[in-house]
Amino acid sequence: MSEPGLYTHLYDQIRDCADLIDHVIIDLEVGGGTLGGKDRAALSTLLRTLQAAPSSNVNTTILATVLRENRAARTADWSKVADGIDRGDSSATVIGPLGELARALEVERADMHARIQPTYAR
Repeated sequence: MSEPGLYTHLYDQIRDCADLIDHVIIDLEVGGGTLGGKDRAALSTLLRTLQAAPSSNVNTTILATVLRENRAARTADWSKVADGIDRGDSSATVIGPLGELARALEVERADMHARIQPTYAR
């Protein structure tokens, strides 16, 4: 795989994770955790895997790598956040760490985009 191809793949993975987190945050805040059951289940599984075995698949490895750079998100107890997602909890103890993770992923996504398209570097 070429270098641009690798960055494109990583960009897509980061975007997909960020989209999933965004959908769950919106569901919890607006829909009371009743609209996106499939997304909530996928994210809670991903977060539990991140907590237990961060290098077990591509998505958790990417998240773990991004979290190394973000202290607030790195210190979150992702199993507890996942439990909150399963309950439909829209409190700050769930939404806060998800927001931090979403912001960290957005920064990483922008950096990855700059590597794919060097003429658009920020």
